[in-house]
Amino acid sequence: MKQIDKYVNSIYKDVTGDKQDIEGLKQEMRSHLLEAVEELKAEGQTEEDAIRIAIENFGGKNQIVKGLSEFFKVQKKFTNYVLSFALIFLVLGIFFLTTPFSGVKEHNEDIKNIKVVNQEKETIMNDVFDVLDTSNKVTEKEKEQLLNVFKKHQDKLNLLAVFPASDLGSWLKDNEEVKEGPDSHFPIEYSKAAIVIGNDNVVKNKEQIVPSEYDLGSVIEASGQWIVQYEYKKSYEKTIEKYHQLKYYGPSIWTFYQLPILFFSLFIVLGVVSLSLRKQNRQLKDVMN
Repeated sequence: MKQIDKYVNSIYKDVTGDKQDIEGLKQEMRSHLLEAVEELKAEGQTEEDAIRIAIENFGGKNQIVKGLSEFFKVQKKFTNYVLSFALIFLVLGIFFLTTPFSGVKEHNEDIKNIKVVNQEKETIMNDVFDVLDTSNKVTEKEKEQLLNVFKKHQDKLNLLAVFPASDLGSWLKDNEEVKEGPDSHFPIEYSKAAIVIGNDNVVKNKEQIVPSEYDLGSVIEASGQWIVQYEYKKSYEKTIEKYHQLKYYGPSIWTFYQLPILFFSLFIVLGVVSLSLRKQNRQLKDVMN
């Protein structure tokens, strides 16, 4: 009946909220009114009078307010849930924002150590090349100086070897990268070296030296007439491995702040939803009043 539909729609025209819930309330009100109209018609009232009386006797404002009140309670409860979750995400965001500081500090320290490892490679190679002249033979004086270089870096070095570049021409053609700077490389056979130093002494039986099997354990650089190769101590390999993993596979600063950013984002979204629902609740309360 159009009059009843018009009346029900007029009651809910200013009510905002979940459309499905509001439609349910409208259908419930329409059903009660239609039932009342049929009863009045059965008593002898005309349809027009039955509709008018049904609307007047429906329960007035109290009945309407009761229906709206139920909906208001449900929406208010839902609003509180949304607000609670928003606050939980805010607390979690603050918590996870403060906890990464120690991790970030440690990460920055590791990054600093990476730079130190790179600088050490340059320093060791420069110290060795500063000793060697442009000839292809190692003099006794140079042997003493190379021993001093080894002693200077003995906390890191297991072996230090010098090769004449003229003896390894074909090898250099296949490994041009060693001319550009210190490069981690599978070691050259020590038997081809002009001199090998280990344990603070010149190694005499070069043929018996077993090269390191660790893929990052040896560093090689070629410059001028010489190729320099050094091998890290076993005890220092852990540092080299950590440096390698951090350099190529280590986390970025963004990794440490992913969780707090996620929780703050959820807080903002739910906060906006909560404010919107609170606005709707105020409008609904005004209608009820």
